[in-house]
Amino acid sequence: MTFVFMILFVILLLLVVISSLRRPNQLIRVMIHMLGGVVGLWLINLLLSVVNIQIPINIFTVILVAFLGFPGVIVLTVFQFIGV
Repeated sequence: MTFVFMILFVILLLLVVISSLRRPNQLIRVMIHMLGGVVGLWLINLLLSVVNIQIPINIFTVILVAFLGFPGVIVLTVFQFIGV
């Protein structure tokens, strides 16, 4: 699973570089937003695993952060700390 998220991270980096080199269209912006949320979920989960806190990554969580982007990851982390 980590390998999949690493591939998504590389795709995100490539899209950011492409959008910085030329004027991005709407599809690239939406893909950057969605991948930013999914990769952010993976990174936050990786950092929280150091202190033995896990965010359950399932299809609902991935779809939620894909729609909300990286701020959705922060909200999901706060909910995990609260226990919701």
